[in-house]
Amino acid sequence: MNVERSIQNIYLNHEELLALVRKAFVDCNKLDEWGILSGGALNTTYRFTLGDSKFVLRLYTRDRTHCKTERVIHQLIDGQVSTPKLIYANESHEPWAYSIFEFISGSHISEVATESGNFLSYELGHVLATIHSFKLPQAGLFGDGMTISHVFEIGSSPYFEEAFSIISKGKFVRQRLGYKLADKAILFMQENKDFFPIVEDNVSLTHSDFKPVNLLYHEKKVFVLDWEFAHAGIGILDFAILLRHRDQFPCKIEALIKGYTDFGGTLPQDWFRSALITDFVNTLQLLDSPPERPQLFQQLKTAIQSTIDNWNSFQAF
Repeated sequence: MNVERSIQNIYLNHEELLALVRKAFVDCNKLDEWGILSGGALNTTYRFTLGDSKFVLRLYTRDRTHCKTERVIHQLIDGQVSTPKLIYANESHEPWAYSIFEFISGSHISEVATESGNFLSYELGHVLATIHSFKLPQAGLFGDGMTISHVFEIGSSPYFEEAFSIISKGKFVRQRLGYKLADKAILFMQENKDFFPIVEDNVSLTHSDFKPVNLLYHEKKVFVLDWEFAHAGIGILDFAILLRHRDQFPCKIEALIKGYTDFGGTLPQDWFRSALITDFVNTLQLLDSPPERPQLFQQLKTAIQSTIDNWNSFQAF
């Protein structure tokens, strides 16, 4: 499901785009086809064709450091996680850093037929288990490449702490959420704090934006796009984001769990509730971010209200 962009697309003409492409393909004299791809709310993404080959060029319009982060992560996961091949990355280009990837001719998982739900969900579990198999020595947010710039201390509950800080001190979130629901959410998080994950020996590569717009289904494989928000975190966060969008694709929870555990993943007790409440860190961050995006904000409010209202009736898996 498409929602409003937070940063408007950067429109390049043929010559401007060609100049970027030629940094990677020096003999290229023209682009056979090119245009902006839809999807995503931050960066500008172009698809272009050279002969029989198709590629994607991403302009990092929000934060150029994400270009290096994606390059380093691709080096780490290459050959193990299904993701478009990184062809070229230019972290110092002005005014925007950019990367070029192979184009995967697949469908977003929101377009997959219902009858393929079990196989798709199993593959999603498989992919998540593979991502989380990359264990990291310290938890935190990436700065330069995969260097930790903001540490999550052992024993801390970083997703609870961030969510609580945002809803308590954020500039926009209480107004957008509605003061009554905001107060209700604060009390709900405090009463159920133990469901938020704690940093222990459970630190792994975490995609942190694992949702349908970033997941392509091609030849019975799931390809994962856009690693710019990845960090050294706790894997339940990826389940949190995916499950918020569970009505947008044929999600089969039992198959998702089986795919995850069959390939070495482990889930905490009452993981489903843990995922739903951990997602508050994402929903509240988005609700506190400019600009105004009424459609997205309504979806986020609905997700928070639904979790609170149905907390005691969720089926245990």
